Amino acid sequence: MRKVTSYRDSHTEEGKGAAYDEHYRTEVWRKILWNQEQLVLSSFLDTYFRNRTINLLDFACGTGRITSFLENRVETSTAVDVSKTMLDEAKKKLKRTKIIQADLTKNNVLEGRKFNLITAFRFFLNAEPGLRTEALKVLVSLLSKDGYIVFNNHKNKTSPLVWPKYFYYNKIRKTNVQVMSHSEINELARQAGIEIIRVYPVGLLSLPRIKPPEKLSRYVDKIAMNFRFSGILSESPVLVCRHRQEIHNNRDTKR
Repeated sequence: MRKVTSYRDSHTEEGKGAAYDEHYRTEVWRKILWNQEQLVLSSFLDTYFRNRTINLLDFACGTGRITSFLENRVETSTAVDVSKTMLDEAKKKLKRTKIIQADLTKNNVLEGRKFNLITAFRFFLNAEPGLRTEALKVLVSLLSKDGYIVFNNHKNKTSPLVWPKYFYYNKIRKTNVQVMSHSEINELARQAGIEIIRVYPVGLLSLPRIKPPEKLSRYVDKIAMNFRFSGILSESPVLVCRHRQEIHNNRDTKR
């Protein structure tokens, strides 16, 4: 197997897309997380986009999991990824989405366009720090003034149930399990000129080596959505971001 030097290259091998989809169909915990993410996305749309037209960009769309859930709920849908093998699977799901194979950090083929909803799931944690910064900078440039960027942190180091696993693998076994804390996510957003305004809990009942019943996990996450700090403590929180208000206020004042 060839050595991967950047997350850009990690999903480009032939057959990667089909294997990725199969993993989501068969791996119990990922299925639980995906079911909860769908509830979160529906709740988010009801809260922030009720009676509003949505122009969607799904960045690092992979096999189209997020895009396919959203495309019939939006006016326009655009999906971008660097991997042909992932997009080949996405094309089987997506019916009315414009699919683009591109690396926006190197060639922003969408420059000049604006989207009021940008999603990026399972990207920022996996990407190396420099790529995270580059990618978020591009996404913010494509975000409309009243739009939202929604992404997840699927190994949240701030979660009291993720921290022991991180300590065991990284400190004791000396392996490299990549995690991001909520403070690191906050700093990434701040540097890009956006702010986190909502954190939805996903995977609050993530127990080491124990797969809780799906109904129980969904029930816990659903109840937890009513409590402000529960998202920060969950394994795979979904974060809602917008342009930092003080930045826009300053720009408006200068005009």
